Amino acid sequence: MGLPLSLTLTQAGLDALVDAQNGVTTAITIAQLGLSEQQVSVAPTLDALPGEFKRLDSFAGIAASETIIHMTAQDASQDTYDLRSIGLFLDDGTLFAAYSQADPIFRKVDIATFLVSFDVLFSETITGDIAFGDASFLYPPATEQTKGVAEIATHGETDAGEDDSRIVSPAKLAGRLAPILQSIADQAAALAAEETTRADEDDALQALIDALLARTITGSGLVTGGGSLAASRVLQVAIASAAQVRAGTDNGSAITPAALGPMTKSLGQSGYATVPGADPANTLLIQWGRSTAIANGTTTVTFPIAFTDAYSVVADGTSDTNQDAQDNYPSVRASSIGPTSFQVWNANQQSDVICYVALGRIDLS
Repeated sequence: MGLPLSLTLTQAGLDALVDAQNGVTTAITIAQLGLSEQQVSVAPTLDALPGEFKRLDSFAGIAASETIIHMTAQDASQDTYDLRSIGLFLDDGTLFAAYSQADPIFRKVDIATFLVSFDVLFSETITGDIAFGDASFLYPPATEQTKGVAEIATHGETDAGEDDSRIVSPAKLAGRLAPILQSIADQAAALAAEETTRADEDDALQALIDALLARTITGSGLVTGGGSLAASRVLQVAIASAAQVRAGTDNGSAITPAALGPMTKSLGQSGYATVPGADPANTLLIQWGRSTAIANGTTTVTFPIAFTDAYSVVADGTSDTNQDAQDNYPSVRASSIGPTSFQVWNANQQSDVICYVALGRIDLS
C-alpha cells in the first residue's frame, strides 16, 4: 500500500452525501466496488463506470482519519484482469466516487483468491457520514489511533530507521541497539583514556608555562620595551620621519619605505632609475641610453621619460675607427638640454653612435 488513492466524487454521490450531512437521510452506505480494466476520464458528471466487468460485494471499510478511509476487497474467482479503474457504488446503485490511472492498480491471476487493501483520500471531512454494507472482514493498517494489521520490519528496515509503517520486534531492536551500545561503551573507554592522557599533558604544559613566566624579554638597539612574560609586552621600533631621513643625523629610528619615498626604474640599453631621498617632489633621476648622431649635423635625442628639471647630460661617441677620420666626436649642446630631450652636434663625415648619461629632478609626489 502506497499513497492514498484520491477519488473524485460524482455529482450524484455528492448530493447523497450532502443529504446525509444535513440530516435529510441517514449515513450513506457504500455497498459495492466496481472494477474496470479501462482507463477512464473521471469527472463529477460520471454516473457509471465505463468498461465495468464486475462488482465485488466482499467489501469493507473503516475510517483511518477524518479524510482517509481504509478499504479491503476480496475476489475469490478465477478471473484474470489488470485493474485500472474503480468505482464505489451505494446500496441503491448510485456511483458515489471513481478513480482511474493508466498503469494497472493491481493485477489478478486465476490461481489465487485476491485480497487487496487500499486507502482512499477525500478532500473534505466526510468519513463520519459513510457506512459500509459488508463488515464481515476488514484488515485496516495499524496506526497510532487504529488497531489493525502490521508487518514486522526486517533487519535491514530496522537498521535503516526510515519506515514508519512497520513494527520492530524486541529481537531486532536488540540487534539494532547492540552495536550502538557497544560503540557508546568503546567511546566511554576512549574518553577515559583520553582524559588521563590530557591530565598528563596538562601537567607538562603547566611546567612549560611556569618556565616561560620566569623569563623576560627586553629590547635593545632600535627596539625598546619588554619585561617579564607574566604580562603582555610590547616591543617598539621608532620610525624616522622624512625630515629625519633628509637630515641624516638621527641614530635612534628606522627608515621605512614611506619615509624614504617612492622609487621607479627601467633597466635596459636606454633606461632610468630614481634615487629616493625622503622628498618625493625633488627626487634625483638618472637616465642613460644610446643614439645615433647624424653626419655633419644636429641630432635630437629623447629621454626615456621626462625630467621635471634636467640638469646635465654627458655624451661620448667613439665608434669611428677610421684612421683618416677627423677627431671631431659628437658633443652635447648644453643650451638644448630640456625636460624631454637634448641635441648633439656631430662634425664627422659619417654618423656616429653615442652613449649618454643624464641627471635631473623628477616630481613623484
